[in-house]
Amino acid sequence: MSLWISKKDKSGKKILWQIDFDPMIILVVILLIAALIGPSLFRNPSIITMFPFGLLSAGLACLIISKMLLYKRGIWFSFGPGHMTKGYAKLYKVGYFLLGVSALLLLAVFNAMSRT
Repeated sequence: MSLWISKKDKSGKKILWQIDFDPMIILVVILLIAALIGPSLFRNPSIITMFPFGLLSAGLACLIISKMLLYKRGIWFSFGPGHMTKGYAKLYKVGYFLLGVSALLLLAVFNAMSRT
């Protein structure tokens, strides 16, 4: 499998890059990370309560980074990714997605903690 990236150089000529990679490497990396983190979770399950806070901070970091472009342009009050470039708009949406997932996980963790 390969990734195809097309860009234009300064003269307007299209450049097409083909990057070959094995998609199974993604699964291998995820499983290696799970193998490193998994045993510590079974020994100390209270670490799981910190995961939503990590997602929350990652989401806030994404939002702050995406808003910095607008602040540099002098736009202080804006809602939504309308004035952003394509890349910053994606980062803005990822930030809100991470905030939403972390809020749901925080509710689930607090619900589980209150039942015990």
